[in-house]
Formats: sequence, structure tokens, C-alpha cells
Amino acid sequence: MMKKWTTLDWMKKLAVLILIFLNCWFLLKLFPYILHGLDYTIRLLTPFLIACLIAYLLHPLIEGLRKQGMPRPLAILVIYLLFFGTVIVGCIKGAPIVVEELTSFAKQGPHLQEMYENNVNHIYNATAAFPETLHDYFDRALASLENGLSRLVGRIMLWLQGLFKSIFTILLIPFIVFYLLKDFMGVKEWLNRHVPSRIRDSSRALAMEIDASLGSYIRGQLFVCLVVAVVSIIGLWILRMPYALLLGIFIGMTDIIPYFGPVIGAVPALLVAVTLSMKKVIFVLLLILIVQFLEGNIFSPLIVGKSVHIHPIFIMLALVIGGDIAGVVGMLLAVPIFVILRVFIIHLIRYRKKIDNEQET
Repeated sequence: MMKKWTTLDWMKKLAVLILIFLNCWFLLKLFPYILHGLDYTIRLLTPFLIACLIAYLLHPLIEGLRKQGMPRPLAILVIYLLFFGTVIVGCIKGAPIVVEELTSFAKQGPHLQEMYENNVNHIYNATAAFPETLHDYFDRALASLENGLSRLVGRIMLWLQGLFKSIFTILLIPFIVFYLLKDFMGVKEWLNRHVPSRIRDSSRALAMEIDASLGSYIRGQLFVCLVVAVVSIIGLWILRMPYALLLGIFIGMTDIIPYFGPVIGAVPALLVAVTLSMKKVIFVLLLILIVQFLEGNIFSPLIVGKSVHIHPIFIMLALVIGGDIAGVVGMLLAVPIFVILRVFIIHLIRYRKKIDNEQET
């Protein structure tokens, strides 16, 4: 027999709905302040997050040396000095060249823009026989590309300004990394003690699965980006392209984004080539195609291998969702987050099956 709803029941339901509506309304009103607070928190925690990532990447090397018989403190010291020594030497040697190229690019900006417009007009006149609809589409695509590049350059300049302003924060990172590496095992033991005993074994297995799936992927992908950047810089230098170091570094950095990264990285190099000649455009395009062929068929299979068994469709879906939510940052984090969620869901299903089997027996 169905329960008959009284006026009091209806009033309770109405009160709950009003409370839900008010909570949503307050949340929407507070949303800008929440975003501001999240932005401040992320900026505050950035050096610690970077330090955690570096420590996570270096820890397997330290464990490898320890297994070879080297005492752990000495292994930490060796890897720490090698990593930060390489970074410091690279900054000392590379920073003046990067600054020089940035300064030259800023000074040559109007001249490059004029050369770019002349070459684009030459292409436009050469295709005058094409349908007007195609010309209109070309104009819109070109304007969209120029606006996107202008926004990208503006963001990079703002990021560089923020980087120089937060130099003290950056100097904290090596110290944080050292203490994280030194107390890495202590942190693991602390986490182990504070995890409830009934899920301790399952949590440990989950962490090991995430590390196995994600750790090798991140380390391998970063190394692939480094190789791509070096090969691109050498290739652009051989082609006598201006700003070869900047363009090569950008190609390597964007290569961390699967599928979409190579397209993003190719745009600045091709736009600079357009200011020179169509011959340069063809050579730069061939170079980028060769680099991407090497990356897809040699570098990635050898270095990254099959560390992440994900179908390309799911990777592209994750990239589209990440890009829609948080732009380039979302695309950078899309695959790692997808890997973690996938491992977590598989582990949760396996854990539930184990509990159900134990209950049945």
C-alpha cells in the first residue's frame, strides 16, 4: 500500500529543495572568490609541487644506485648534484642565448611583421585565381592564427615576468627536493601508519600500480621531449633559421602533449619561416615532419614503450576534455589524470570483487 503524503511531508521536501537552491546560489556568488583562493593556493604550493615532481622522478635513480651497493645518503648526494648541477650549468650557458634571442626578436618584431605581411600578400596574389570563398576562409584562418599566436606570446612574456619576480621561490625548490629525497622513506612510513589497517594492503597495491603505470610514462615522455628539442634545435640551426634555440625549445616543450603538441609546436617555426621565404617554409615543414616521424616511430617506442596501455581514441578524448576545462594546462595534465583514474577504477572493481568473494565464502 502506497504511503499517503501529508502536508508536513510536502513541506519537508520543499524545505530541502529550498536549502539546495540556496546552497547553489551561495556557491555561485562565492565562485569568483573560490577561484581567487584556488589561484592563490596553487601559486603558493607551486614550488612544493615542482619539488615533489622532481623528487619523484629522481627517486628511482637513487634506489638503483642503492641496490648497486652505494649507501643511500651518498646516492642522494650524487643524483642531487648531477641533476641540479646540470640544470645550473644549462641555465648559465643557455640563459644568455635565450635572453639575446628574445631581445633580438622584440627588436626585429616590426621588421618581421612587415616581411610576414609581404610574403602573405605574395601568396594571396599568387592564388588570385582561386574562388573568393576560399580566400575568405584563408583570411579568417590567418586572422585566427595571428590572434592565437599573439595571445600565446603575451602569456609567455607574462609567465617569464612572473618567473623573474618569484626567483626567491624558485631558489627554495632545490632545498625542498633535498629534504624530500632524504626523508622519502620516512614519508612513505608516515603515510603507511596513517592509512586504516583494513585498507592498508589495498592502498599499497594501488600506489604501486599507479607508480608503475604513471612513473615510467612521465619520465619517458620528459626524456622524449628533451630529445625532440635537441634534434629540432640542431635541425633549425642547420637550416640557418633565426631564433633556432627558442623555436627548438618550444617544439620540445609542446611535444609533451600527445597528437596536438606537434601541431602547436610547429606554428611559431613556420610563421618565422614565412617571413623569410617559401623555400624556408618547405624546409622547416620537412624538418618538423621528420622530427615527428622519428619521435613517433623511434624515440617514443624505445624510451616510453608500452608503459601506458591506452587506446589513442581515449587519449584524444582526454585531451579534448582537458583542453576545454583548463586550456593548455588541462591538456598537459589530461593523460596523467586519465591514467590515475583508470588505475583507480580498475583497482576499485578488483577490490569490490575480492570483498564479495570473501563474503560469499
